Amino acid sequence: LPDLIRDAQAGVRQADTGAERRAAHAILAEVYSLSQFFVAYQPDPALLWRVADRGLIAAQESEDPHAIGVAAWLAAQAHRDSGPAHYDAADAVNMETLAYLQPLLPDAGDDVLAIAGALTFEAGYTAARRGQTGTAWRYWAQARHMAARLPADYYHPATSFSRAIMGAHAVTVAVELHQGGESVRQAAASDAVTIPSRPRRARHRIEEARGYQLDGQPDVALATLAQA
Repeated sequence: LPDLIRDAQAGVRQADTGAERRAAHAILAEVYSLSQFFVAYQPDPALLWRVADRGLIAAQESEDPHAIGVAAWLAAQAHRDSGPAHYDAADAVNMETLAYLQPLLPDAGDDVLAIAGALTFEAGYTAARRGQTGTAWRYWAQARHMAARLPADYYHPATSFSRAIMGAHAVTVAVELHQGGESVRQAAASDAVTIPSRPRRARHRIEEARGYQLDGQPDVALATLAQA
């Protein structure tokens, strides 16, 4: 990752035209996003925020709606995962970015539509963390409607947003709302769809296990963790 960052920064410095510079910033933003996927799991919050900040700045310099959306998606997650005191900040990043993307959606390509859908779900995820049942499911329904506009085999590589992920997202919302029975019902419904990404599929199994635990089925929860 350090070498990738240095190379991407060099690309920005060596760009000759405005268009080349914007394209180089989009690549740099993507590298910072990749870095954040790793840094988020390291015991160094200051480094996480440095990477998230630089990713947002590079994305804004690129003027690329998709790059901006991905950087904001990651920043919103960083805020939310920092605890309840940061939920408002997560919502602010989410809503400002969705407001920016909204006018572009009627003519947007699949990647821009997907990142807007992913941000919409993230708003629902944060609402579920707050215990706001109606708001959480409303955003999930909006995201599902956006996913339905994507090709059946489309899968966004950074966020996993797709038609295939919406069942897993429903399990996550139910679990965060501590709805054990609903979690199990959504888990059964989502199992008909295979998530292309193996790590994301494993994470879905962990969410299902949480649902079974909430529903008072510890043996099934353990078996589901073994599948993960």
